[in-house]
Amino acid sequence: MAKNIVVIGAGFAGVYATKKLAKRFKNNSDVHITLIDRHSYFTYMTQLHEVATERIEPESIQYDLQRLFHKSKNVNLVTDTISEVDKDSKIVVGEHGKYPYDSLLISMGGEPNDFGTPGVKENGFTLWSMEDAIRLRNHISDIIRKGAVERDPAKRRAMLTLVVCGSGFTGAETVGELIDYRKVLAKQNKLDPNEIKVIMVEANPTIINMLDRTNAAHAEKYFKKNNVEIRAGSMISKVNADSVEIKDQEPITTNTLIWTAGVKTNHTADEFGIEAGRGGRLITNEYLQAKGFEDQSIYVAGDNSNATEKGAERAVPQTAQEAENEALVVAHNIGEDISGSKNYVEFKDKNLGFTVSFGAHYGIAQVFGGKRIRGWFATIMKHFTNFLYFARISSGYYLWKYILDEFFWVKNGRTVFSYHTSRKSNVLWTVPLRLFFGLSLFLDGLANMNGGNPWIITAHPGVGWLEAIIGCFIFLGLCTFIASLFVICLFFFTMMATSTIWVLFAAIALLNGSGRSIGLDYWFIPWIEKVWGKARYGVPQSIYHGK
Repeated sequence: MAKNIVVIGAGFAGVYATKKLAKRFKNNSDVHITLIDRHSYFTYMTQLHEVATERIEPESIQYDLQRLFHKSKNVNLVTDTISEVDKDSKIVVGEHGKYPYDSLLISMGGEPNDFGTPGVKENGFTLWSMEDAIRLRNHISDIIRKGAVERDPAKRRAMLTLVVCGSGFTGAETVGELIDYRKVLAKQNKLDPNEIKVIMVEANPTIINMLDRTNAAHAEKYFKKNNVEIRAGSMISKVNADSVEIKDQEPITTNTLIWTAGVKTNHTADEFGIEAGRGGRLITNEYLQAKGFEDQSIYVAGDNSNATEKGAERAVPQTAQEAENEALVVAHNIGEDISGSKNYVEFKDKNLGFTVSFGAHYGIAQVFGGKRIRGWFATIMKHFTNFLYFARISSGYYLWKYILDEFFWVKNGRTVFSYHTSRKSNVLWTVPLRLFFGLSLFLDGLANMNGGNPWIITAHPGVGWLEAIIGCFIFLGLCTFIASLFVICLFFFTMMATSTIWVLFAAIALLNGSGRSIGLDYWFIPWIEKVWGKARYGVPQSIYHGK
């Protein structure tokens, strides 16, 4: 008898859990998995602040679901907005369809919590979706441009003041990005960077309270060193279009208030009839089953879940790491429900620590049982935590895309390696080397084949034909990267003479894609990317209707 698993929400927990379930039941044609999300892509939420500050482009963190699940033939993708869960009939109801389930995972993510503060919705900027990030990005660019030419001192000051409310990881990382971003904005608009004022407002007496006090103090020192004004113990009471009012303090004149003060569960989940706790998080038992519906195989993970280890007093924080831990638990337990064995595992808080980056070059890590790491190396560790997630969801494609977007295709040197990797070098200047090198290999190969005296490859004359072909490819600029890679391999495997070691370095230089300039790769590489992408992943769509 066929069994249906429905996952609502393609976030960190939903995607990872679906991957694990797809792998578990890949040889069981009676188990069907449906992943439903309002978007046709997975948004890598922990990088929204990078989009908002123009460090990376929006498409850099939009991971198409069809590409993620192209190998998972038992996963049905649906683009829909869920409005109701009919628990009696075991049907998920969306705007465009109804989806029956035997087991259900609710992982719809969270949304900003303004705690009822007046004016946040009307005058503030949140950072909890792609739409939020793009809206904030456009606003900052526009308001700084206007402020740069404003003659009225009061209006100019308000336009050039950026206020971040909240010092959690999202708020702190946003402030860190603004430190880098204001240098870019100042250069674009002919301003002194110090004219663009960044203020962090926190209701608690201390900042970044998820870190220990030693690391938090180092973060605070870094912010102050970069002229960030920190107002701890300051509670915002109202947000106006041109000011932020603070309880018992003078208001801050600003046109930009970025609200990162809290998160609550997705408002739609409030309508599912499941008991909620703090921040609207749905209460679960130790197996992450929804309270009151343990016998109906309804599970909750991610920001929706009030996940609490048995015996613990407080739920775990709403972080990507915890969402992944919860995904493993619910994937196993749903699998047990479907198979009928009921051999559940309990949720355990397996927090390995935190890594938080303040811009491209400085970060803080608290890992390995509390070990503190700060600076450049901590930022590298933050990238490795993202590498790990791509490895977990088995997406080599998006791992490679992440590397390109974070280390190479970045403007203004805003990478951990600065301009060493992100400078967009013009491959035109390697064209003369490519032509000379390709022709040399071709002629040397012909000489080798005709019994002549080869002057490049000396140990294995039988590879002359291969050398000539590779030389031809390099000269024409066709598959230049692969051809140059072959030369590097030949250098070592045919034991070229040390007098020709220049061949190795010439081949390495041409790995930069020289064939894309005055070469056949200009047409061939885009064509092969298009054909290969379509054959392997299909055509990405804005809406997935399911099978």
